[in-house]
Amino acid sequence: MKFSSLRNRIVFLKPAPAGKNGMGETLPLWAPFSPARTVDAETDAVYLHDQKGFPVFKTADGKEIPYTEIERNYAVWANVSPTTGREYEEAQKLREETTYKITTRYFQGITSEMKIMFGDEVFDIISVLNVNGLNKQLQIVAKEKDRYGKEC
Repeated sequence: MKFSSLRNRIVFLKPAPAGKNGMGETLPLWAPFSPARTVDAETDAVYLHDQKGFPVFKTADGKEIPYTEIERNYAVWANVSPTTGREYEEAQKLREETTYKITTRYFQGITSEMKIMFGDEVFDIISVLNVNGLNKQLQIVAKEKDRYGKEC
């Protein structure tokens, strides 16, 4: 593995206990996950979207945490590269779908139930592969999501 190719910073998001919005609807929530730490530092910050659809992290008391702080504490180095792109028409609306190959060091605890945040983009993890079973490198296949949580 060439560590010099790991030039992107990504944040893993793990499922958090569901919350409720102002109308009492149940919302799935995602908390940042630090695989590089031997003991996961729990945070009460969860990933949400603001009114304009941009990502924001908030604590239980409503305090916003800037992405730069989340990135500083939780991001890992990776290589993010698009592998396929296809377009299809759904209900007379053109949609794009992009699949990414994400390569990173081996981290225990990364599963397909998680998501990956890359800048302001969020990817659904499709599969996680421990390359050659050597616990040195992970190859992750992920699908891009739009700002409203729908598949692109």
